[in-house]
Amino acid sequence: MQTLGSLIDQLSVVNLKMWNAQESLYEVRKMTYEEFEKEFFNKENFQKLYNYFKNACDLNVQRNDLIDEIDETFAGIIMKVVDNKKIDTDKLKRKKHKTY
Repeated sequence: MQTLGSLIDQLSVVNLKMWNAQESLYEVRKMTYEEFEKEFFNKENFQKLYNYFKNACDLNVQRNDLIDEIDETFAGIIMKVVDNKKIDTDKLKRKKHKTY
């Protein structure tokens, strides 16, 4: 089980990656159709465009999964409080291991 804090940390990282991925897509948004056609209607750049979309979609799925997991974790904590159960706070926190 991950802690609420570690899930929020992961969500913030995915949000930043998603922001950067969408910057690439916004370049397409600024183009006219003629500019888009000139830029991406060749095999190499069409693959690049596919990768932009795939990356943005994959990150969005990760983001939504993390949001759902945060909601479930938070709801579980609230239910324990509402049910007046003693919460084992050691299970709600973990030592941090960062690779950055």
